[in-house]
Amino acid sequence: MNKTIIININSIVFHIEEDAYETLRSYMIEIKRHFGKSEDSREILEDIENRIAEMFSERIQTGRKEVINREDVEQVISQMGRVSDFELENGDEPRMETEPKAAFADYAEGDEARQTQEAPAQEPSPEPNFTEYLTSKKLMRDMDDKVLSGVCSGLAHYFNIETKWVRVIFILFFLFGGSGVLLYFVLWAVMPKAVTRADKLAMRGEQANLHNFKKSFDEEMKGIRENFTGAGEHISRGARSVGDSLGSFFSIIGKILAVLVLIWAGLSIIGMFIFFVFNVLNIMGYQNPIFFPPLEVLDPTSAFFAILSGTVAIIIPLLALFFVMLRVVFKTRPMNNYASMTLLATWIVSIVMILYFVVVTNQDFVEESTISVEKTLDKKDTYIISENDVRVIKATDEDFIKKRINQGKDGLLIGNYLRNDISVYIEPVDSLKAPYIQYNYIAKGASYAAASARASKISYQVNQNADNLMFDSHFALQDKQLIRDQHVRMNVYLPVGTKVLLNRNMEWKVRDIWAHECHGKEESKFSEWIMTKNGLKCILKLEEEKAKEAEEKVKEAEEKAKEAEEEAKEKLKKENKEATTEGAKASSEENNA
Repeated sequence: MNKTIIININSIVFHIEEDAYETLRSYMIEIKRHFGKSEDSREILEDIENRIAEMFSERIQTGRKEVINREDVEQVISQMGRVSDFELENGDEPRMETEPKAAFADYAEGDEARQTQEAPAQEPSPEPNFTEYLTSKKLMRDMDDKVLSGVCSGLAHYFNIETKWVRVIFILFFLFGGSGVLLYFVLWAVMPKAVTRADKLAMRGEQANLHNFKKSFDEEMKGIRENFTGAGEHISRGARSVGDSLGSFFSIIGKILAVLVLIWAGLSIIGMFIFFVFNVLNIMGYQNPIFFPPLEVLDPTSAFFAILSGTVAIIIPLLALFFVMLRVVFKTRPMNNYASMTLLATWIVSIVMILYFVVVTNQDFVEESTISVEKTLDKKDTYIISENDVRVIKATDEDFIKKRINQGKDGLLIGNYLRNDISVYIEPVDSLKAPYIQYNYIAKGASYAAASARASKISYQVNQNADNLMFDSHFALQDKQLIRDQHVRMNVYLPVGTKVLLNRNMEWKVRDIWAHECHGKEESKFSEWIMTKNGLKCILKLEEEKAKEAEEKVKEAEEKAKEAEEEAKEKLKKENKEATTEGAKASSEENNA
């Protein structure tokens, strides 16, 4: 019976039979004789030991055993190959030494080195197909040919393409959408490093045997020797080449960016000029869609200087940027000091003007005043609330023929002095009281008196025609008042029980209701409401609630009837049972008598 020996390979403890150990020891002595001539060979010996330890661990796990036997060792040697296989291929004479210097020499003392028989040469395996070719490789990061993390070089090894093309693909992904960055970091996290020589061979799809270990080691040593040959000249030439390449690259990129900035600055200057012209036309009364709303708070003269100052404050920096980029791209002469100082002074003045208009105008929004007016309504059971668009000028053909209407001037007045900041609140009053409307005109000013004066200049009407209440779509500002947050709040007080038909053109102005919930399946011009103690309620919703309550009552009545029926059945069963019991008792008494 073979004895069991405990050995340590790559910090992993194995139990191995004595004859298997002898075979393994002879194999490692053979490897040491071939590779152990210099200190540089220590790395390859460690890689070989690591690979053998991995293979032993795999056989123990797959075979579910604890002790390595001779068959396991011979199988590992067959996969790894022998030194004599590639010594004869290279024309080298087998090396003979009496004692090993390292490796497995310390596993047991007193053992002598021995030569083992050469393994039969393996027949070349058939050419694998594409699927087998990919599955024979491991997707790992190549740390020897990395720029950042070795992802691109690892992918290049896996798909057998040049690394530079993989890097180009990732750069294109980054430029067109940025998806390459996310993909790169995901692969960085998923792909393991190729640390050991066995990992590097697996990454290239090569078998981890002695021949490939030797080949990899020789290529590595050759690369190191070439790198040290003429290192000073190579570094100097490389540094100059890299410096020139980087300089050319950044010069081209800089010029491209300069051209783009130049175009952007030129287009921005043209856009600002168009913006200025259209806003000046607006100030003069010619309406157009390009308008800067804050100009509404200024009188025409102040608005002109404000838009001029704002345009200058933006255009001058754009001009400076434009001339700088022009100089970079076309090598033009720089602007003279006089022109530069003039532009700087003009820009500072424009900034000061903007600050002046902001501060002065802000002072006119300090105080707020509200003027309230009440107007009684004719009492009706139903009110139809609609909007009257006051922007529509009603005129006959005769009016236009006689030029009674100046379209340009009337359009100017309508555009500049009509506002639509109107809110309507419909609230309940006691059914015995008469309905009424409360007008609340609100404005701001530098003082309460100024705010009250502006509020009194608001003109807004609600006209009643029978049961129709027509609310003006806009309110007017009399005497060309400036915009100072003027708005109108209308409170309509209706008796409880009053029905309201609300036109869709008024729904967005009526507050505290959800008008869109009151639209039935049929598209109607009006939504129907009823005034309650808690405010307006949608009739459609109330009917749905009533129908739901009625349905619940019916269900409740049915449940009660069912319960009563069950109780009656139980009572009848009980009575029948009692009658049966009494009859049996009477029969028993008669029999006893």
